[in-house]
Amino acid sequence: MPIIIGTIVLELVCIVHVIKTGRAYPWIMVIVFLPFIGSIAYLIVELIPDLMTSRQVHGVKRGLQSVADPNREFRARMREVEMVGSADAKRGLAEEYMRRAMYPEAVELYRTALTGMHKDDPVLLFGLARAQLATGNGAGAQASLDLLQSANPGFVSNDAHMLYARALEAQGKYSEALDEYRSLKRTFPGEEARCRYAQLLRLTGATDEARAAFREVIKSLDGAPRHYRREQKEWSEVAERNLATI
Repeated sequence: MPIIIGTIVLELVCIVHVIKTGRAYPWIMVIVFLPFIGSIAYLIVELIPDLMTSRQVHGVKRGLQSVADPNREFRARMREVEMVGSADAKRGLAEEYMRRAMYPEAVELYRTALTGMHKDDPVLLFGLARAQLATGNGAGAQASLDLLQSANPGFVSNDAHMLYARALEAQGKYSEALDEYRSLKRTFPGEEARCRYAQLLRLTGATDEARAAFREVIKSLDGAPRHYRREQKEWSEVAERNLATI
């Protein structure tokens, strides 16, 4: 009985798909007069190829390709820069460099993209600042972000603000960095700003304030939805480690 019901349901699904997608109506005859076999044939010939064009399946396909050939995307980005050489192509390759921890190469590529009509592009300037900070050049990252803000006064980004605070910290400008982190605590999503603020407080010897700030992180996560706790696991662990040793 369950097999019969399953076959009927499968036939109905296939018939509805035929009608909704405007497939050739003889398919309906095949599905009806060849129970199960006709439905399976329709799935193989029509429905599965349709699914293979969906974004989700393409994402899975790309994931499998990256496992089989981890350099595939990198080579494609390289070819695009060689063949097209556009600012967007260079940005794409620079992001690949960043993922591979090839930070100096990313810095150089962002610099070459920041020319002509793209010399003040906020996305490219932000990317350059990220790459500069990754190389340990806090002053360069700060300069790039200052240029970004002066050339694009309407640009607002929590990520850029966070990067700016980190650039100040990397230069040993702790007082300024603390001010930036303190401001970010009110606007930055997640617990990163609170944790970085607390870490810098501890570094500068403000132990009691640091302890209170780490406890604020734990309190924020306590009773929070599971997905939020999962997303903030890294910063939860940072707070717990510090509280255990502070």
